[in-house]
Amino acid sequence: MRIRDLIKRYLPSYRTEARMMEKMDALRRDLREMDKKNEYLFMLSQMQPGETLDDVRKRIHLMLPKATGRLRNIQMAENYILRRVKDICDANGMELFLVGGTLMGAVRHRGFIPWDNDIDIGMMKHDYLKLSSLLEQDEELVVQYCYNYKEGLKTSKVKFRGVDVFFIDILVFDYIDVTPETLNQIWVATQNANKDHIRKIQELAGDLKERNFCRPMANPEMDKQTAEFEAEQLKKFPCFGHGDYFCEPINCPWWSRDERGIRKVSDYFPLMKDEVEFEGRTYDVWMNYERALGFSYGDYWKLPFSVSEPHTTEFDEGLEEGFAYLRSRGII
Repeated sequence: MRIRDLIKRYLPSYRTEARMMEKMDALRRDLREMDKKNEYLFMLSQMQPGETLDDVRKRIHLMLPKATGRLRNIQMAENYILRRVKDICDANGMELFLVGGTLMGAVRHRGFIPWDNDIDIGMMKHDYLKLSSLLEQDEELVVQYCYNYKEGLKTSKVKFRGVDVFFIDILVFDYIDVTPETLNQIWVATQNANKDHIRKIQELAGDLKERNFCRPMANPEMDKQTAEFEAEQLKKFPCFGHGDYFCEPINCPWWSRDERGIRKVSDYFPLMKDEVEFEGRTYDVWMNYERALGFSYGDYWKLPFSVSEPHTTEFDEGLEEGFAYLRSRGII
């Protein structure tokens, strides 16, 4: 242990802070246990003859009322985009599948989580590139990147051409040729490559480098330079584009890819067709999608501690103009 660390450990302020953190951790544990107990008692009080606790939890989630007002209008705008993208994919032999909170909403609520305000879909890279190309000719929708310049993040969205405020997220996956023996080494290398990608976006951001407001907006020069950088990176990874495993590409936020982010194709594909319902329409999902949900969210049937909207700042600018655009097109 370095001398500076040793001195810090025995300073009164350090010891006080350490004790405070221990008490806060203990309080969090107590609150979690109290929350579990209260939920258990609530579910018991709602149980009907012949029901199990799992039956009650599922019924309660289906009974939760849908969003209203502003939030419901945002949801309907995004659902319109989702349906149009689904129609385009079906007509052109492409596959999309629900992921993340959208998948959880389909499983629990047969639609949006009542307090959620975004849509997440997954696509394999070859289908995503085809969709992006097709939408270049579409009069209503377009694929556009969203940059969080401060954090160095780049994500793919489908949005209306006429307004920036409503969009859905696309999580892109690509095949990767690894073996159980080389998987961990490749995983570390792709994580490091992604961190290089983050630094490159921050470097290119210029005057925008403090902007973390994330909405898809046209930035052709940034698109061009990041695409060139990604192409150079991929030359170091000839394993991408084929193989028995898949993962998110190296331009994906590294923190969204867990330590087991390289997954075996046969554990998730072929997709289960029309397996879940979302806002009155059926969608494809991964095989073992419930296991994937459990991995991401733990007990996803548990009632949440908070029901606030998760992405409120994305709608701070231009929302009323966006609603006017939707009304002019009869979407809301």
